[in-house]
Amino acid sequence: MSAKQIDLSFVHAATLMLPATNTWNIVLVGCGGTGSWLAPSIARIARVLQEQGKTANLWFVDPDTVEEKNIPRQNFCQAELGQNKAATLAGRLSAAWGVDIRISRERFNPARISGSQWIGWDSVTVVVGCVDNAAGRNELAKSLQYNRAGAAHRIWWLDCGNAEHSGQVLFGSAAQSRQLADALVSRKICKALPAPNLVAPDLLKARPEELKTNLSCAEIQLANAQSLAVNQMVAAVATDYLTRVVFGGLRRFATYFDLESGSMRSLFNTADTIGQYTKRRAKAEPTRV
Repeated sequence: MSAKQIDLSFVHAATLMLPATNTWNIVLVGCGGTGSWLAPSIARIARVLQEQGKTANLWFVDPDTVEEKNIPRQNFCQAELGQNKAATLAGRLSAAWGVDIRISRERFNPARISGSQWIGWDSVTVVVGCVDNAAGRNELAKSLQYNRAGAAHRIWWLDCGNAEHSGQVLFGSAAQSRQLADALVSRKICKALPAPNLVAPDLLKARPEELKTNLSCAEIQLANAQSLAVNQMVAAVATDYLTRVVFGGLRRFATYFDLESGSMRSLFNTADTIGQYTKRRAKAEPTRV
């Protein structure tokens, strides 16, 4: 294999460096297919942060209740039928891990990100999106409006999505390309990453079945059938992202997988890759081999 055929992106990827903080806000939006499997990992991360003497503020957000059709694929049991998903997971995990988890039975409102309830400017906030529609992702994208070009980004969006046998996890802070101009501090350190909507603009566009207002939630779910394993796989990848974000070492911003072929690929924090999402090339010379 020639040198030109070897992908050295990971070797030369910059490590994400977030603003120094002792307070982490993690907002899980959507506690269904993927969110219900990701929630236990979020609770464990909060427990570790607490053991390190740091503050972990957790919120679970979901207006839906547990239904019969949720039981086989989501992380709920028969005894939890009819209960609010966010409240059910929060109660279960708070008792298991000794962490405080606040809930919202309302739809996610990005305006609350700017208030003291969900963010302080000496903290870092990660909004974890586990929603299955464009309308929800549009609201998640609005959370990043408080980040500014050239300033330390304190609000980040971790988005999870999947089809029947495949899925992706995207992570970033810059909803607009101009916010990436100074993303790379050096060839080894970066401070901003393209937001999920920059990497995959179609996430904010409604699928045909979403536009058919006469379809029930069950019919929409049937139109997007999913395997029993795919949500847990998305949650596992998202857990690794969140762990590396909180404790350090993240060198990628997008990961795609396919269960049928057993394949996985990622986009790494390099000048060339990040530069694809900005009108002005990221400020860092690529490493020479």
